[in-house]
Amino acid sequence: MSDRELRQRTQGVWDSFYSMKSIWKRSRSAKTLKARIAFILISKLYRRMCADTGIATDSARVARSARWAGWIAKPCRRLFAGRPMPHLQVPPRREISGAVAEALLVDTM
Repeated sequence: MSDRELRQRTQGVWDSFYSMKSIWKRSRSAKTLKARIAFILISKLYRRMCADTGIATDSARVARSARWAGWIAKPCRRLFAGRPMPHLQVPPRREISGAVAEALLVDTM
């Protein structure tokens, strides 16, 4: 199989798997309409982020893919954003002793 044929067939598989018809079928596993819409948008976002750039990327394709991903990500973010909870407070940071910090640094190296 030539390089060109391999790329074409790989792209065909991506196109088929991420077609709207296929995504809609797979989204049936979602229990609510909101979850189904989120599934569809995330599938399209993933497709734009990964499949469009291909194996050998050039800056124009990456830029176009990133632009599409940004457009799709905005509605996705709204689906997952919760209501503000002003009554919640961030707990104060705990300082760790020098010996603990040193031990953590040694463990990660």
